[in-house]
Amino acid sequence: MSEQRRLIVDADHLSKRLLLVLVCFELLFVVLDIVINYFEVIQYSSIHELFNIAREDGLAGWFMTSQTLLAALILWFIYGLSHHIDGVAALDRRGWLLMALFFTYMSADDGALIHERMGSMFEEMLEADKVDGSGALAQWMAVFPSYEWQLLLPFFVLMGVFMLWFLWRALGSDKRSLLLVLVAFCSLACAVLLDFIEGLSEEHAFNVYSWFKQTYLLESYTVDHFARSLEEFLEMLGISLFLVVFIAQLKRMLPADFILCFSSSRVMPKV
Repeated sequence: MSEQRRLIVDADHLSKRLLLVLVCFELLFVVLDIVINYFEVIQYSSIHELFNIAREDGLAGWFMTSQTLLAALILWFIYGLSHHIDGVAALDRRGWLLMALFFTYMSADDGALIHERMGSMFEEMLEADKVDGSGALAQWMAVFPSYEWQLLLPFFVLMGVFMLWFLWRALGSDKRSLLLVLVAFCSLACAVLLDFIEGLSEEHAFNVYSWFKQTYLLESYTVDHFARSLEEFLEMLGISLFLVVFIAQLKRMLPADFILCFSSSRVMPKV
């Protein structure tokens, strides 16, 4: 194949540049949130909402959903390629399939607020359970003193453990990718922890936000908003790190002589 008809992509270079671009965008969202939304350099509330990093319908929310969906699409691509590459075990194919399904759900969750609406459903069920008088659901929910959606937390923990095991197995000796995976897990774990603290009552012993407010005489909005800003930044960073790891994985999976050709099922008319 002639050089004019070949598109060569350096996966390592692409993943490094992409990570730099994504992190710059995420830092930009934080700065814009502080300048435009918090300090209100623009007086219009609709613009505040657009740049409010804590809102799901702002620019940062769109960015988070988009990059999560992109990570899911790359995982689906890896899963499809695994059927055409020699030496890929059935266990590895199932692992990539499960991760593709999970990241697809995560992108849908970011866009449709699935876990928040599940939490609202659990809250309504809890109120009905109290009225009924049985209290069985209330006793179970007492194990989760934060937001009601965290009733689903064991599922996410199990999926996180599986992902850590599978990626550690799949990435092998690639220390750079393994380091990125560990940082990604730490970022997402810290984000979940911040969300857990946010959902605690003001009087709860583990609510460090209340301690900050009382100790340093800070406004509730200031502490709550910047805690949410940090949480959203860590979530975006975690997904960005996973995304570049998945891109780099394509290079490791594909043999040097692998060729991907696009064709059409229709015979194009000659001009």
